[in-house]
Amino acid sequence: MRSLPEPSPCSPAARGIRWFPRIDAGYRFAAGEHVTSTITAAWLLMTELRAYIEDLAGARDIPDAAALVKIKIAELLLQVDAVLGRVAAPPEMHRLPMLMAYGLGDVAAMDGATATRVLGLDVATDAAEVDRLTAVLEELLAAFPSDLVDALQPENQGHVLRFLRSANKACERVGCDAGFLAPLMTSL
Repeated sequence: MRSLPEPSPCSPAARGIRWFPRIDAGYRFAAGEHVTSTITAAWLLMTELRAYIEDLAGARDIPDAAALVKIKIAELLLQVDAVLGRVAAPPEMHRLPMLMAYGLGDVAAMDGATATRVLGLDVATDAAEVDRLTAVLEELLAAFPSDLVDALQPENQGHVLRFLRSANKACERVGCDAGFLAPLMTSL
C-alpha cells in the first residue's frame, strides 16, 4: 500500500485531512462495483477537476468568477464522493447545500463545516485564496491511488489512453461491463 503525501505548508486548510480514506482502508466491496466507482472517480478528477483548477487560475483576478468556480468544485467533489460511496449523486442544485450540511465521506472524512472551510466557501475569493485552494486540490489529486494527469493537455493523451486500456482490463478481470467507459470518453 502506498503512503499518502503530507499536506504542504502552503495549504494549512488541508492540514490533517486524509484524502480518500476508504479506498485503501480494507473495506470489502464487490469487485465490479469497486472497479467501476474507482475508475469513474479517477476520470472525473482527471478531467473535470483539472479543468476547474485551470478555470480557477484563469479567474484569479476576477473574484466573482473564481467564487463560482469554487462552487462548481464543491459540487463536483460531492459527485465524486457519491460515486465512491456507490450511491446516486443528488441533482446538481442540491449538491452544494448537501456538502455544506453533511460534508464528505469518501473523498475525505470531513463534516460540512470542515468541507466549507477547506474549500474556502466561507471566505472572499482573492488571488491568495485561489492559490491556497489550488494547493489543496493538488494535494487531493496527489493522494488518489492512481496517477491523475491533466487529461485536457495534449502531451498527456498517451497516459489517458493507457488509463482507459487499464480500466478496460480491470473490468475484464473482475467481470464487470466496461460499457460505462463510453460516456466517460465522450465527455472529454
